[in-house]
Amino acid sequence: MSSSPTRREKIHLDGRTLEGGGQLVRIALALSTITGQPITIDHIRGNRTGKKGLKASHLAAIKYLADVSGSAVSGAEVGSSSLTYHPLPDAETCVRQKQEINIRLPTAGAISLVFQALYPYILHTASCLADEEPEPQPVRVSITGGTNVSLSPSYDYISQVLVPNFARVGLPSLAVHLEQRGWATGPFSLGKVTFVIHPMDRNEESPYGFPRVDLDRYPRGEITQVDITVLAPDTLLVGGSDQHKVRKKGNSQIPDDTSQPITIRQVIEYETMRMLRARLRRIPSSIVKRARADSPSARSYENEEIVPISLHTSERTHHRSHIYILIVAHTSNGFKLGRDALFGAHGEDSHRKSGGRKGRPTDDRSIALELVERCVDDFVHELYDPGLQSTSEKRQPCVDEYMRDQLVIFEALGKSTSKCEADGKEKEDERYYSLHTQTARWVCEQMLDVEW
Repeated sequence: MSSSPTRREKIHLDGRTLEGGGQLVRIALALSTITGQPITIDHIRGNRTGKKGLKASHLAAIKYLADVSGSAVSGAEVGSSSLTYHPLPDAETCVRQKQEINIRLPTAGAISLVFQALYPYILHTASCLADEEPEPQPVRVSITGGTNVSLSPSYDYISQVLVPNFARVGLPSLAVHLEQRGWATGPFSLGKVTFVIHPMDRNEESPYGFPRVDLDRYPRGEITQVDITVLAPDTLLVGGSDQHKVRKKGNSQIPDDTSQPITIRQVIEYETMRMLRARLRRIPSSIVKRARADSPSARSYENEEIVPISLHTSERTHHRSHIYILIVAHTSNGFKLGRDALFGAHGEDSHRKSGGRKGRPTDDRSIALELVERCVDDFVHELYDPGLQSTSEKRQPCVDEYMRDQLVIFEALGKSTSKCEADGKEKEDERYYSLHTQTARWVCEQMLDVEW
């Protein structure tokens, strides 16, 4: 087994750096627990509008990591702007991890963000124990909180995009199971998700045993298929002159007779497909892998679609504010690209309550159509951003903007001691990097001395 690098003095991080949100805290906690390096973070979430400091989801991750590693913590309370986290100086590199972990948030805080903080450490300890056990068992982590929460990956994004992309870059098998949905808008409801984490094979060339994650190996593939997920209520919308006449097409059907009532969910299904078909026709042909003209698939959708568009999930919800849309593109090199839209993430609820001030729509149908348009626009922008096209030798990342920052910590932990890993490879164009990705790279640089 390779030994971990020598521990260093306490590292001070300014929580206002770059994106200045909770991601900085989560990555720093994970790395501190893995490496044994003590940290102090000041001005936590200092760039956030409204309430700053630690949230309940941060505290859940802090408590678990501190308990399992024996770390000393000060400043661990809701609203705290400063945190000191100090792993025991003589702690073992690996501690015996429980096979069943249960974490319960008091609010519908994002389950995905708690998982983000715990996952690297659980992988690390599970891989150490795998050397000692003939048949290492997976670790089951059940987290109660929110499954569809603004400013965080949804359960649907995790299952359809993050999990397959993790596997594609060489991380070990990860399964995710939805027990119940939890929403941060509307009536209070807590959800539950269970993650089944399999041990990783240790990479002896990496100081911490993580597999090498080298995204420079993968170009951005062509789009071969598009999946749509719709979560919305079956609230009826009365037909009439404001209803457009539509055709029965694909997986989504709305009656031709517009005097018949239709539901919010049906409108979202149909409009998402309709807008996607129109918008995908406008992007360069090099981005979408079109079927051969003489193939059956081409003949079946040549008048409507340039790639197959399918309804992956259509799920009834039980409140007008529980609306969520996810669009996922499959690429020719095995990656998934996703973009989504969630009711409440852009203030729809407050505008509805205030009677529509500031010119925002307040009726159910208009709000649904606005969410569809936003989701489709963001998705197409992810596929093709004319403002970033250039003759540069660098290229667009193989994953979407939000997936890219999730991979940074694994890139850093899987780096070998060799300094020539990327020689001669086509580099990613950093203009595509979000502030989250830049922040994640900055934290890894401070704590691991990695070179990108």
